[in-house]
Amino acid sequence: MAYLLGIPLLILLAIFQSTLLGTFQFLEGRPDLILLAVIGWGLAGGSEEAMVWGLVGGIFLDMLSGVPIGTTSIILILIGTLVSLFERRIWEANFLMPLGVTLAGSLLFHIMSLGVLLLMGREIDWTYAFSRVILPSSFINLLLALPTAQALKGLRSRLYPPEVEI
Repeated sequence: MAYLLGIPLLILLAIFQSTLLGTFQFLEGRPDLILLAVIGWGLAGGSEEAMVWGLVGGIFLDMLSGVPIGTTSIILILIGTLVSLFERRIWEANFLMPLGVTLAGSLLFHIMSLGVLLLMGREIDWTYAFSRVILPSSFINLLLALPTAQALKGLRSRLYPPEVEI
């Protein structure tokens, strides 16, 4: 059921992230909606599904950008795997942990993305990349982390209601 809802949602998020959100920037950073969806779904309890969401969402992002197909997918699958270590245990105990997981995931996502560009032969000014792209993007992702996690947790509870014993 999560895939039937997740794939169209990821298509819309990838299109929205690649088109409209390109005009709304903080310095040169912008929100990573697919990354937030993967982290939020993984923290809500769907770690295996979050990895699939990372694969699908990454492919859609790669099709709309200039990187080789599968590059973003591999990074998002790795982040989904890391999020699975914190599944349900942290979110229920402390509301600040999604912020920490989002910060770590956002930094890892951008550093690995720049590493791929470096492997493709492009020169990267790391100081500029950190100060103008990575840190502002991570800040925006942190602002959106809690609302995204709450929305996806609510969606997951509607799709998979807890069993009630009498």
